[in-house]
Amino acid sequence: MKRRGALIAFEGIDGSGKSTQRDLLASWLRERGIPVTMLVQPSDSKAGRILRTLAERGRRLSPSRELALFLRDRREQARLQILPEIHQGSVVLLDRHYLSSVAYQGAVGLDPSEILQACLRFSPVPDATFLVDLDPSEALRRITTSRIADAFEHIEYLRTVRKLYLEWGSRLADVHVLDGGEKAEVLAAQIRQVVAQLIHSKV
Repeated sequence: MKRRGALIAFEGIDGSGKSTQRDLLASWLRERGIPVTMLVQPSDSKAGRILRTLAERGRRLSPSRELALFLRDRREQARLQILPEIHQGSVVLLDRHYLSSVAYQGAVGLDPSEILQACLRFSPVPDATFLVDLDPSEALRRITTSRIADAFEHIEYLRTVRKLYLEWGSRLADVHVLDGGEKAEVLAAQIRQVVAQLIHSKV
């Protein structure tokens, strides 16, 4: 019997440890013979590359233009990567999904509810979302030990982003909020407990 795939999203501000947790979960799943596909947003689409380049150069577009690029990128990735991989039985581990747009573009003045509705017109809903929450000052401290902060990484802005993450994460089903200040292995164990039940339900 072919295993049905799943979509698991990892959310949080940069420096929270979400990417580390995605990598740890991928290793754990592969050790158990479960096919894994690892994706990130923005993706490598044309719109995604524009967004990445602008962020690296410290530039932001107007909120509406920026959101339009994120929506275009997510729509393409959903159609070409996420849905096909799920249909093939893979567990897709996604570094950022639509909750990121709700938080990041909501923090520059756009309506979070409208952002969410626009994303849900085409975005698959995750089977589980892990929101790794961390104080922005600690997140920036972690980031700047290895690189220069990008256009999205300023303390006051990130405080608003965090507030929106927590507010909207509490409204959505299957969002698990984790303490990013915990040790990585503690968070990994919490995530595995949720995913083990999810994978079992899909066999």
